[in-house]
Amino acid sequence: MWQLIARVVNVAELRWLLAWFVAAAVLQGLTLACMIPLLRALFTRSGSLGTWLAVATALAVATVAIDTAAMIRSYRISVYEVCDTMIGRVADHVLRLPLGWFGARQEAAVANAMSREVNTLSHLASLLIPSLCNAFVVPLVLLAATAFVEWPLALIMACSIAPFALTWRRMSAATTRDNEMEDAASAAAAGRLIEFARLQPVLRATGRAGSWEPVRRALDDDAGATLAGLRAKGRPAQGFNLIANLTFALVLAAGLAAVTGYRLDAVAYLVLMAVCARMLLPLTKAAMYAAELNNAQVALRSLNEILSSQPLPEPTADAGAAAGGFAVQEPAGTGVELRDVSFAYEPGRPVLDGITLTAPQGAVTALAGPSGAGKSTILRLVARFWDADAGQVTIGGADVRAIPATRIMDLVSMVFQDTYLFDTTIRDNLRVARPGATDEELARAARRARLDRVIEALPHGWDTNVGPAGQSLSGGARQRVAIARAFLKDAPILLLDEITSALDGENESAITEVVNDLAQGRTVIVVAHRLTTIRRADQVAFLEPSPSGARVTEIGTPQELAAAGGSFASFTEAALASSRWKVR
Repeated sequence: MWQLIARVVNVAELRWLLAWFVAAAVLQGLTLACMIPLLRALFTRSGSLGTWLAVATALAVATVAIDTAAMIRSYRISVYEVCDTMIGRVADHVLRLPLGWFGARQEAAVANAMSREVNTLSHLASLLIPSLCNAFVVPLVLLAATAFVEWPLALIMACSIAPFALTWRRMSAATTRDNEMEDAASAAAAGRLIEFARLQPVLRATGRAGSWEPVRRALDDDAGATLAGLRAKGRPAQGFNLIANLTFALVLAAGLAAVTGYRLDAVAYLVLMAVCARMLLPLTKAAMYAAELNNAQVALRSLNEILSSQPLPEPTADAGAAAGGFAVQEPAGTGVELRDVSFAYEPGRPVLDGITLTAPQGAVTALAGPSGAGKSTILRLVARFWDADAGQVTIGGADVRAIPATRIMDLVSMVFQDTYLFDTTIRDNLRVARPGATDEELARAARRARLDRVIEALPHGWDTNVGPAGQSLSGGARQRVAIARAFLKDAPILLLDEITSALDGENESAITEVVNDLAQGRTVIVVAHRLTTIRRADQVAFLEPSPSGARVTEIGTPQELAAAGGSFASFTEAALASSRWKVR
């Protein structure tokens, strides 16, 4: 468990805290053990009463002082060393993961890590460690003390250690197994709920907004896993408590027999029984803390699963620093080239096969072809959302794997068909592109994107809240916000992914005009289905899918490809024919 903790939090602080709580528990056990000679001296009016009273008082003060100091420190560790450090490490790691990692299940895992797992592990320092120390260390100290007074009673206590250990082991195994099942079911249900939220437009269009079978099944599985876990954890816990109570009953009976046989005085017997009763409560509660301890272990495994996900490797100052690594290179320009690139999101399902393509600096390159030809994938490889399985992607002659991720993001602006806006004002949504932008720069970017007309029509202008994912704005308005971000960022490479395919004719015309302005002097790669976009390109690369992955089958100017009579000519003819359709 300590190895798991070490990857997530500052384990040195937890080890220090454990040592202090063990010390406090030992002192607490010694204080209770001192009650035996102290009460004996009290009832027999022995002259040693003062001595034992002083010793017990000193031990009690030391116990309270150390326990209080450790408890105060535990709260600080829970907040800063566990929660804060854990959130920071997970967040830093997630930010370095490729975007291909972020599916619904992974998003749910991150959400659980930042909420449920944080809450579980926040109890580790302030609740679990002190409670378990009290449950096990104090009884061991009292067992040793009992051996000096009446060794047969200590022997009975010692004989219970093996059954306790066996039951604890079984309880831990059952709890861990069921906690993992509960955690997996909870993550699956969360993932399905995220999908359910994303699919609302489709589900409502098909009349299934109120119920979706995969969500219902996932929630039923989650509830079933929770109930099964409660049943499985309950049986070992009851066995653990039964052993504790039987041990106490045997000690009680054996002590009474020792008193009646004149081997043990009544005062010592009463004190020993009081001490044993004091041991019983933390022992019976230990079963409950076992479940919490295993919850913590499951939480740590979930967090380590996220932290074990491999980010894309960053280049180093020295290529020899790591096997297969890349030395940092600075691009000599902004031209983009793909050299014999192959790629698959999943093994055995190729998307690109030997793609070779050059997007010249300062020119517009359109990617055309049927759906599933890997056009959007090419944009994401250029932006290094993933690494190619084979071949090379370069910017300005430098391999993207040799360019630091922050530098690539400085060079590239992206506008996609599905524009995501944060649930805040238009002003804040634009500043995502450049946080330090002035209001004047924001206004200029809005004018160039024709967003100023949209802002003027909004009730609160720049301070209008756009709602979750920008739902209070139309699709055209959201695209203008995304284009204004690109103007504000002013990156030399522009990647556009079907940004007008879902818009009406008026918005398409307006945004096409804006994009033409945005493309001036930039290296532009645009995925396009509309002929209005393709015709304005300096060159067109036509891709066709195949079982082995998509390939570039034609490349040239729109006029050259249209005259060649190949796949691109058929594609444009089909597009022209569809544009002539009329509803009668």
